[in-house]
Amino acid sequence: MDKLKLNNYPIREGIYIVSDIRNQFESVYLKLRESEKRIYSDGEVRNLPSISDKHLHFQEWKLRSKSLERFRAYLNSYERNLNFLDIGCGNGWFCGQLSRLYHNNFYCIDINLTELKQAGRVFNNGRIKFIYADIFSAELPEKNFDLITIVAAVQYFPNLKKLIERLQALISERGEIHIIDSPFYNSEEVDAAKKRTFEYYTSIGFPEMANNYFHHSREDLSAFNYEVLFDPNTMLSKVKKVLMIKDSPFPWIIIRK
Repeated sequence: MDKLKLNNYPIREGIYIVSDIRNQFESVYLKLRESEKRIYSDGEVRNLPSISDKHLHFQEWKLRSKSLERFRAYLNSYERNLNFLDIGCGNGWFCGQLSRLYHNNFYCIDINLTELKQAGRVFNNGRIKFIYADIFSAELPEKNFDLITIVAAVQYFPNLKKLIERLQALISERGEIHIIDSPFYNSEEVDAAKKRTFEYYTSIGFPEMANNYFHHSREDLSAFNYEVLFDPNTMLSKVKKVLMIKDSPFPWIIIRK
C-alpha cells in the first residue's frame, strides 16, 4: 500500500515532485561538485562505491565502501519488505546498491533534481522511488518507515534537533534512524571546524557554501535515545590507524524512539 500517495503528484523524468522546486541551492551546489570533481557519469554512479583507482576520490570511496559493508551486515539480521527512507540521497548510490540485495520498499528523497534524475536513470529497478521533497514541508505518512538513513548529508541541515524530531515522527514504533559518514565534533571543536570550512570554500571560490554547511556536536544528540555503532575514536580504531589500516573517520549513529 502506497501510504505516500505518490500517484497524486506529478512525475518529471521518473522523479516524483512532492515539493515546490527551488533551484538556488542546487545551482551553487552542482557548481561546487563540478569544481571538486564530484560529478560522476552514469556508469560511475552505477558502480559506486567501487571506482577507478585513478579517480581523484578513490581513497574516499574505499572508506565509504566500508561503511556500506557494515550497514549491509546489519541489514542481514532484518526481515525483508521494510519501508526504507533515505534522506539526502543525491545520485542514489547507497540505496541503489542495497536494492540489488534486499527486497525492501526504498524511498529516496533529495532537493537536488539533477542528481535525482541521474539516480532514476541509473537505478531504475522497480524497487526504488526517487522523490523531490523538502523533508520538513512535504506531506509524508507518520510512523510509516522502518529504517531511515542519512548518508553523508546531515551536515546540510542547520538544526539537528529539529531534523531528528521530524524523522522520529516518520519512523514506526520500532523504527530506526541511521546517520552514516557525517562528521560530529566535540562542542569545543565546533568553532575551529567552522573556520576551516569557511577557509576551504573560500579557497576554491565558493565562500557562500559555508552558509549551507553545518557543524553538529555529539552533545546535540544528548536529548535522544542514540547508540554509536561505529566509533572512529575507539582504541581499536586508533590501533588500526597505527597499523595504517584506513577506515571511515566518521561515526555511525543509530537513533530510536
